[in-house]
Amino acid sequence: MVKAYTQLLMKKYITGRGAISSLGNMGRKRAAIVLDRGVVSPENLDKITGYLKDGGTEYQVVADIRTEPYFKDILKARQTVNEFQPDMIVAIGGGSVMDTAKALWLFYEHPEMPFEDAFKPFQLPPTTGKAIIVAVPTTSGTGSETTSCAVFTNQDTNQKSLMLGNNLIPEYAILDADFTDTLPDHIAAQTGMDALTHAMEASVSANTSPMVVTLAISAALDMFEYLPISAGTGAEGTSKYEARERCHNAASLAGVAITNSFCGLAHACDQPGSFFKLPHGLVCGMFLPYTTALASPHPTYAAVARRLGCNGKTEAELCSQLVDHLWSFTEKMGLCHSFKELNIDETAYMEQLPLFVKAACESMSSKLSPHPLDEVSATRLFKDIYYGIKPEVEKNR
Repeated sequence: MVKAYTQLLMKKYITGRGAISSLGNMGRKRAAIVLDRGVVSPENLDKITGYLKDGGTEYQVVADIRTEPYFKDILKARQTVNEFQPDMIVAIGGGSVMDTAKALWLFYEHPEMPFEDAFKPFQLPPTTGKAIIVAVPTTSGTGSETTSCAVFTNQDTNQKSLMLGNNLIPEYAILDADFTDTLPDHIAAQTGMDALTHAMEASVSANTSPMVVTLAISAALDMFEYLPISAGTGAEGTSKYEARERCHNAASLAGVAITNSFCGLAHACDQPGSFFKLPHGLVCGMFLPYTTALASPHPTYAAVARRLGCNGKTEAELCSQLVDHLWSFTEKMGLCHSFKELNIDETAYMEQLPLFVKAACESMSSKLSPHPLDEVSATRLFKDIYYGIKPEVEKNR
């Protein structure tokens, strides 16, 4: 079968420990900084602003984002950005910070744009060139430094909305693993599971391509190998210092993969995370064994299973072994298999179940899965993961 593909890649990568010093070489006059002060230490902020000063760049911190990003965060900071008139917006933090920077950039480029228009997929206006985005991830998970999307939560409804457009891809991604060395192990585990989920889902999306599959499998295998070490649960051998850098780069590769093929079922099912205010990576990691089973059998998942040493004789057997591997892997990362284990109230969860099912079935991430969700399969999935019922691959699909 002949297919045509359009591949989107980062415009510019700057990688390696110490890469943050390149901020002083951007040739920009005014930098608006979006960060998470809970992650960026005063010492690191002094280092960052020192590089900007050395390059002759004025700066102002315009937003401090410490939780999942909300609509109110955009509305609060956009006026500050407009008044400062930057020609560069620097995002230093995790996915919430980078997503906020993308939205602030969009409204700075187009200050008259109605707020609701920003959430019309692939209908964003073209860039005007007022500023560039420089993304500096401090976690190894979201891949937002390479993606064309930003996710926000409506603080009144706890529902997530997606901002989507190719011009949201940052101009630069600075991948400096020095920022990850102080991450607590459980944060490294949770964010890493988000990256692994991106890689696994991108490899089987209806929008995938041979190039994406190659990137995604490479990222997934690196996460399987190095994330346990990065999170402090792996065997000795590779140092945590090296493992954190390998995971940092793999997460960015996974981000490129989802930009070109989109996410899958685990991301379609993330509504309990926003409703109960749970970390995104934790929820994705919990769902991954379940949604991998739902997307199986699949030849790409069978290929990943072989690379992990599984020896099933059929595609279905290999995919079943992959699901078993993921089940054990999430345990190794310190994640639960059920919302009940997280002490989420059963009555509250079941009351929201119809809304979770509706949102998952309507999600683009579900529609691009090898086996999109319907009301029956989604309802069963959300019930199974509440109680922790181990998933199985349907072998006769």
